[in-house]
Amino acid sequence: MNSPVIDHETQRFGRLLHYVGLAAVLLCGAAGYAWLYSPVESSILDAGMRIDELALSKQNAVVIRQEHDRLSSRLEDIGARYGALQQRVPETAEAGSFLKFVSEIAHDEKLAINNFQPGKTYEGEGYTALEVVLNGKGSFASIASFFDKLSKIQRLSKVKDISITADRQSDGYPMKATIVIYFGLKGDGKSSDKGASRG
Repeated sequence: MNSPVIDHETQRFGRLLHYVGLAAVLLCGAAGYAWLYSPVESSILDAGMRIDELALSKQNAVVIRQEHDRLSSRLEDIGARYGALQQRVPETAEAGSFLKFVSEIAHDEKLAINNFQPGKTYEGEGYTALEVVLNGKGSFASIASFFDKLSKIQRLSKVKDISITADRQSDGYPMKATIVIYFGLKGDGKSSDKGASRG
């Protein structure tokens, strides 16, 4: 029995169908990769990176917590010290009030004060200061005790310089001292002129 003969047109049509089918398979594969596999792969990578970040955060959590606690404690300490300092530094010079403290201490220590003169006012970093010139006379022990007690009063001050001379005509020692008192802790300069106007 003879096989049917397939003409060239039919063969070409068959090959064309074969190529079309192959192209369709490739297109479907590419579409599947673009729409399904690629997003899934990207999601897997993102999830992996997030897991790594969380793991690192967990490892650093203890260190971060310790540093936070340390800084919080330091901030509280600074706040407490600043609050205590504010109580020792008035907003204005209050030279008259300071003179009262000085006079009371001098009287208790038997130191004669014969001159109390506010001097120059100047601005510092975060404060204003007023220099006070003090002249007095007393025994060496009374002078030493006077400055010891002066350093312990509530008002923040410091002795800038002091000179003591001998007096051959008496047992007392003439003394001259420059004391610096602080005020206006924020250093905004609002109280400088008031401080220079003799408190």
